[in-house]
Amino acid sequence: MNSSITVGPYEGILLLGGGEILRNICIWALPAGFNISVVTSERHSKEVINGTTLSSFLQENNISYLVTNEISSTKVKKFIGNTDKIFCLSLGAAWIFNSATIKELFNNKLFNLHGTRLPQNRGGGGWSWQIMTANRFGFSILHLVDEGVDTGSIVMSDEYLYPATCRLPIDYENIYVKKNTTFLINFLNKYSKSSDCIELHNQTEYFSTYWPRLNSLTNSWIDWSMEKYDLERFICAFDDPYQGAQTYICKNKVYLKKVSLNFQDGVFNAYQSGLIYRKTEHWACVCIAGASLIIEQVIDESGDNIISDLNVGDRFITPTRELENAKNRVVYTPSGMK
Repeated sequence: MNSSITVGPYEGILLLGGGEILRNICIWALPAGFNISVVTSERHSKEVINGTTLSSFLQENNISYLVTNEISSTKVKKFIGNTDKIFCLSLGAAWIFNSATIKELFNNKLFNLHGTRLPQNRGGGGWSWQIMTANRFGFSILHLVDEGVDTGSIVMSDEYLYPATCRLPIDYENIYVKKNTTFLINFLNKYSKSSDCIELHNQTEYFSTYWPRLNSLTNSWIDWSMEKYDLERFICAFDDPYQGAQTYICKNKVYLKKVSLNFQDGVFNAYQSGLIYRKTEHWACVCIAGASLIIEQVIDESGDNIISDLNVGDRFITPTRELENAKNRVVYTPSGMK
């Protein structure tokens, strides 16, 4: 049965985690008159956006912050203080919150922002999973944090579409950041001055799905035997802002970017997959089962595009050991990847 929650008024904002939306909210909140503070992890504090680490950004803007790998510590409790009139929001926070911490530190009013449909699409991996599954639905979901992973009751939500022109993670990210920054600012503008009672919506558990986090250095190895549409989407899923999907050519590891399917040159046998059959100085045409793939960037480990150095007859290939390792689950802690 659904219940309700009282929100507002808010005198301050406490942000937990990292990312561009956290920075955007800080920039908006300071001139708006909010007292703002940030609790972040070691991993997020070193994250670079627009050439600046989060720690440097907070220092430059005179925002009070704490870096910790243990959210339930006495140090955190002292830093946070009384949160009765504070909007407490998790933005990709690196910690797992237990019920005692949620109650003691946040009065059972710790919110989280989630950018995909719930209870479907719990977990991480974000836009890479969306691209691989051809999912164009975007969400701004504010929900309560409980002991589970993205399982708390939904407070407010908004649904939107990513344009059909979105193909790469950076395309999704730019729209996501803009939409969700506006979503949060609208919420704060509406409820910062007076209190209101909002109906909570419980998540229907039998609709739930979960996708683990991905790491572009671990999970992006290309399986050239993939079905053509899956192959194109997989490579796109690790394009900008990531370094690209990985494979080998002439025994050298390379990263592929800016790919598209091509049906003009005919249909190829699966055994031909990975072979360069035609090229120019600016792109290479590569066989895949049932189509071909146009590749515009082949990046070597020095960061150079070597597309002009490749030859027809060269073959992209990924060793079996790398494909097996690519299926390994990656785990992140507050200090970084395990």
